[in-house]
Amino acid sequence: MITVKDFAEVLETDNIQLVGGSQYINKEITYLTSMELTEKTSRMKEKGFVMTTFHAFKDVNQIISHLEWMQEIGISAIGFHTAALKTIPREVIDYSNTHSFPLFEIPQEVPYYSIHEKYNQLVNKKENEQASKIHRLNEKLMEIVLLEKDLNSIVKVIGEYINNVVCVLDPYFNLIAYWKTKEQTRDEIKHLINLIINQHKENVLKVRFTNRETNIAVKMDSLSDQNFKVAPLFSKMNFLGYLIICQNGTADKFSEEVIKNGIRALSLAAYNKNTLLHYQKSKDIEMLEGIFQGESDDKSLSDFYMDLKKVRCIFQVQSSTPETLQSKLQIFSELLIENETNSRLWIYNRKIVGVIDSIIDRERVAAILTDYPGIRIGVSAIEEVNTCSKIKAMYDQSSMGLLHGHVHDVQLVFWDEMGIEKVAYNLQSHHLFQNFDEELLGPLIAYDLEKNASLTETLYTYLKHFFNLQRSSSELFVHPNTVKYRLQKINELMQVDIQNPSHYSMLMLAFSIYRSKQKADQFQ
Repeated sequence: MITVKDFAEVLETDNIQLVGGSQYINKEITYLTSMELTEKTSRMKEKGFVMTTFHAFKDVNQIISHLEWMQEIGISAIGFHTAALKTIPREVIDYSNTHSFPLFEIPQEVPYYSIHEKYNQLVNKKENEQASKIHRLNEKLMEIVLLEKDLNSIVKVIGEYINNVVCVLDPYFNLIAYWKTKEQTRDEIKHLINLIINQHKENVLKVRFTNRETNIAVKMDSLSDQNFKVAPLFSKMNFLGYLIICQNGTADKFSEEVIKNGIRALSLAAYNKNTLLHYQKSKDIEMLEGIFQGESDDKSLSDFYMDLKKVRCIFQVQSSTPETLQSKLQIFSELLIENETNSRLWIYNRKIVGVIDSIIDRERVAAILTDYPGIRIGVSAIEEVNTCSKIKAMYDQSSMGLLHGHVHDVQLVFWDEMGIEKVAYNLQSHHLFQNFDEELLGPLIAYDLEKNASLTETLYTYLKHFFNLQRSSSELFVHPNTVKYRLQKINELMQVDIQNPSHYSMLMLAFSIYRSKQKADQFQ
């Protein structure tokens, strides 16, 4: 695009000065013409640079009237040649400044053809610069494909050139890549896609089945219509998705070439890496892992491609043979994921992690586990996700489920079915309670080590069976009187009334911490 400002810089070398209307020099000039007659001819079009001597005009008023007409039809600038009038009338300059109509003074010795030559040279220079820019952009697009970068890298190149919204949708109309202006938000882009699909779903689908681009006008909320180009993304015989580009105020004639090259790059990238199918998953997984690591404050649900509000639970799978996790990942993906759009399943920290939009069926999972004795699964509570911190909490719940399964040698643990261990496993991480188990159970542990006795195990079994002597002796394989004797010794050493409800609760907490510590080193 050549602006009045661009042309003014070139004309200045021939002493052709901009003498009025300098506050409106960003207007585009698309052609040059001359005018010597007073008629208002239809050959005058918008965005022109008109050169004239005004010698046929009888007075200044007629000149001003003609300037008004030229401004109405969209002429960009006037070149006042001083061959007839040696000085531009003050009224003409005042009109130019008042109405922001760029006015140039052309010296009488400068012929029109030299101005045409300068304009043509400027056009060639601009086109060569633009062609070089397009060539560099195309090389950049191909480099992105070869380096296997994500789709947003390609979309960014297109968007920054045309300075308009660019979106890529998968075959099911899910947004998987986009470029927006700084003033727009992700939610606004999502809303725009909803408007496009609601108003033009048939036209968009036709793009897929005819393999042809189409243009649509979208009615915006309380705004004028916006025009969009919808182009299909194909690789060989596979349909990969849709490219949607806002065309309001598209940059220039080279934009189509940029878009064409962008479509080719997107199709190549999608074919090479199956990017359109996996991109949104990898981005979501990257952000989910950040949340698991405690980085939830700077994230919101709208940052995700998946709809986190539909997530119902998180589970983790740990295997005694980590090298087989990849094959087990496929098994759990097929059996537990109902909607791939709103579920993610991947390997993280040597465990399979599932963030899913369905509720795990205990019987179904138990049946799977009968064939895989070396597997443990921890399942979070069934929650409604309204913040990213809820995702972090659910992940931690599933981690506690895995730990509980390890401590108690259980394959499947649901957070909702755990008891006092919910408190115990988290309590020991607090600095005030790191030695809580030793403070209460220390005398028994020390006695057992010194005498090779079983007081610690006896107390735990007795409490576990709610003071039932017969059940406790059966589990310990000793006579009930032996249990009674041990309990007497326990009371002597601990000086704690184990029948007291408060003491009972604290002792069970202490045992939970003690047992988890014994196996913590083995649990990773």
